Amino acid sequence: MLCTFATPFRRGFAEFNWTRMNISKKEVDALNLLVTLEITPEDYQEKVNGVLENYRKRVNIPGFRPGKVPMGLIKKQYGKSVLIDEINKILQDGIYNYITSEKLNILGNPLPVEQETIDFDTPGTYEFQFEIGLSPEFEVSITKKNKVKGVKVVADKKVLDTYMEDIRSRYGKMVTPEKAEAEDMFHGSLTEVDKDGNAVADGIVKEEAQFMGSNLKTKKAQGDLCKMGMGNTVVLDAAKSFGKDYNVAGLLGVTDAQLEASTGSFEFKLTNVTRMEPAELNQEFFDKVYGEGEVTSEKEMRERMKEEAERMYANEADQYFMNNVAEHLLDKTKFDLPVAFLKKWMQTSGEKPLTAEEVEADWDKTEKGLRYQLIENKVIQTGEISVSQEELLDHTVGLVKAQFQQYGQQVMDDEMLKGIAENALKNEEEARRLNDQVYNAKLLTYYKENFKVEEKEVTYDDFIKLVTANAK
Repeated sequence: MLCTFATPFRRGFAEFNWTRMNISKKEVDALNLLVTLEITPEDYQEKVNGVLENYRKRVNIPGFRPGKVPMGLIKKQYGKSVLIDEINKILQDGIYNYITSEKLNILGNPLPVEQETIDFDTPGTYEFQFEIGLSPEFEVSITKKNKVKGVKVVADKKVLDTYMEDIRSRYGKMVTPEKAEAEDMFHGSLTEVDKDGNAVADGIVKEEAQFMGSNLKTKKAQGDLCKMGMGNTVVLDAAKSFGKDYNVAGLLGVTDAQLEASTGSFEFKLTNVTRMEPAELNQEFFDKVYGEGEVTSEKEMRERMKEEAERMYANEADQYFMNNVAEHLLDKTKFDLPVAFLKKWMQTSGEKPLTAEEVEADWDKTEKGLRYQLIENKVIQTGEISVSQEELLDHTVGLVKAQFQQYGQQVMDDEMLKGIAENALKNEEEARRLNDQVYNAKLLTYYKENFKVEEKEVTYDDFIKLVTANAK
C-alpha cells in the first residue's frame, strides 16, 4: 500500500562516488525544492574514457585492424553520445542518492529544469537543476470520538423469495404447458417478409428461434401470442413488436447492420411452447443443492440462504464503510500539496504525455485520490500495519482453495495449494494486487477497532438506495 508517487531511479553504481559531487538546494517553499548538481570532468572523464576504450577494442572501421583504431577517431565518432549517456547516469545516481541521504519524502519524480543549450562538444563542467515536490507533514486523527456510518445488510423475505425462485428454476425441468402464458418460451421459425407478407428472396431466415412472450412490447401482443395454435403464424416488426432493449439481431442470428438492411418484418411460425417448471421442495432437491442430508426442510434452506446472502452482502457493506472512512478522513485531515509541481509532473509521468488542459480537467479527482493515498499511508505507518510474506502466502492459498471449491473441484492437499500460490506470487502485478487485498483487510479491521462505528441494519433494497444517494 505504498503511494504510487515514488522515485524509480536506478540504484547508483558502486564505483561512482556521488558524495564528491557539488550538490546544493534552494527551498522554494515548504513543499518545493530546487536542487542543483554540478558535474565536473573529474566525475565523468574516467568512465567516458573506459567506455571509449572498450569501443576501440570492439568497433570495426574499414581500413583499421580491430583494436588499432586511433582514439581520436573513436572520440570523434562516439565521444559525444558516450559523454551524454554517462552524464545522464551520473545525474540519475546523484539525485537518487541525494534524496535518499537527505531522507526526502518526495511526490512524483524530480523534474529537470530545461536549459536552452548545453555544450557537449567541448566537455567541461556542467550544471543541472531539478525541481522536487515534497510530501507534506500532517497527522491523522482516528479515535472512538470519531463516528463513521456503517451498515449490516440483511436478507429479507423478498430477497429470499427471489433466491428460492432462482434456485428452483435452475434445478427445474422444461415442460409443455396446456395453456401458454407470457413468461413461457415460444419456439418456431422467423422468416423475413415484404409489405404484402411474402417471403423475401435471400432474406433472413431463422429456423430454430425462441423468445419469451414477455419480450414483446405490449400486453395485447403477448396475449395474442399466447392464444396462437401450433403451426399458426404472426408477423412481428423488429422495431415495434419487441421491448426497447431486446436484442432482435441476436434472436435472428444476424448483425445489427444486416437487420438494418432488412425489411424489418418477420413472420413467426409457432412450433412449440415450453415452460420451466420449478423443482419441488423435497429432499431430493435439498440434497442436489446442499449435499445429502445437509438440509432437510424449506425452513433450513431459507436459513442457509440467509447466511450465504448476508455473507455476500458483508463485502459490499465493508466497501460502503471504507468509502465513508475515506470521506471522513479527507474532510478532517488538512494539508497542502505542491500542486503546480504535481500538475507539471503529471504531464510527462504516464506512457502517453498529457497536455496541461488534460491534467487540469481531471485534477479534482486526481488530487482527491492522492490526498487519500497519502492519508492511508500515514495510517499504515502510525498504526504499524504490515503484511508479512507468510500472511500474503496464506491469503493466496485461501483464494486458490476457494476457487477450487467454487467450481466443485476436489481440493488439493496443502502442499499443492501452497505450490500454486507461490507460483502466482511470482507474478509482480498479481503479487501487488494480492498484497493490497491483505492490506485493505487489515485497514478495515483497524478502522473498525479505532473508529466509533454507527451501524444500522438495512435491507438490500434500502442499501442500494443508500449507496445511490451517496454517489450523487
